Amino acid sequence: MRFSFSKLTYRQKGILAELIYLFFIGIISPFAVGFQIFSSISFTLSLVLLNILQLPVIIIFYRAYLPYTIGRGKYILASIVFPVYILLYELSSRLSSIIIIYLPVIPEKYRSNLLLAHPEDFTKGYFNQSLGYTCLVLLAATSLYVLKLLFKNQHNLTSVETEKLKLELNQLKLQIQPHFFFNTLNNMYALSVQKSPETPQMIKNLSSIMRYVLYESNQDKVTLDKEVEFIKSYIQLEGFRHTPSNLIEFSVQGDIAELMIEPLLFMPIIENTFKHVLHQNIAHKWIKLVLSVDEKELIFQTSNPLILSDKKANELGGIGLKNVRKRLNLLYPDRHELTIFEEENSFIVTLVINLT
Repeated sequence: MRFSFSKLTYRQKGILAELIYLFFIGIISPFAVGFQIFSSISFTLSLVLLNILQLPVIIIFYRAYLPYTIGRGKYILASIVFPVYILLYELSSRLSSIIIIYLPVIPEKYRSNLLLAHPEDFTKGYFNQSLGYTCLVLLAATSLYVLKLLFKNQHNLTSVETEKLKLELNQLKLQIQPHFFFNTLNNMYALSVQKSPETPQMIKNLSSIMRYVLYESNQDKVTLDKEVEFIKSYIQLEGFRHTPSNLIEFSVQGDIAELMIEPLLFMPIIENTFKHVLHQNIAHKWIKLVLSVDEKELIFQTSNPLILSDKKANELGGIGLKNVRKRLNLLYPDRHELTIFEEENSFIVTLVINLT
């Protein structure tokens, strides 16, 4: 499985950056220095262990000192507390040296060198550690703290944008539902005026469609097979109004059982096609709907005879196509293509969604 840094949460990114920093400060850096200074690998590993023992006080710097002073804008407090922290760092350095001195696994010569510095005696020198190296360590720790803040701020910004997108998508759904029911009720009215015997069946279909629109469409995603069943019910509902009833051909290719899709995503395209063909007084009406799915992409295509009203549709006017374009831009940025074109006296709308 390929590792993707961008898919990590901001907390996971922060932990990863912290582990890399501690690994560099505690192992890589002292190992590189020790390898140049000492001729013995045991001396180098002893220096590594000495640095590892000092990591807790470094962690306190970027997890406690910086967040509670600089992080809260308390710069005066930071100036007052900083000498206290340096004293704590010095005590940690001396304590680490004393621990190493009394560890029997450490080479005796290395322990003797540490003993010459008298880490237990403050009268032998104010600082046991190298101030230059300490400053570099603390500067690197400050960079780590800033980096973790950037991850957090990026997460907060992304969360705000996500909530904004969800709100906008919900508003777009609310636009679809009344528009859809308006068209459906018009169909029912036309059949009732004609006293069609198919009106009861149409009411039954409308009931199941309403259940889907009111309940399933409130979910972020539904399985594609549910969306297909909904489209078939809608096509059957529309077919009651026209003779012959098989003017609409709908074919499905590929495995649709497991794929998740946003509900009502195709409805504005379908309604747009019905509006410009079935609801017009023209001869030789026909509509073809094709849904094709594979591992890489989903293709939904509508085709119908080219008529004059399609010229206006090609300008992407009306609520339907504007709505679907906006939803696609929010849901699949840079992962979709919606094209409208004419081909051999046919008007074709093709939606391609990249699934990878």
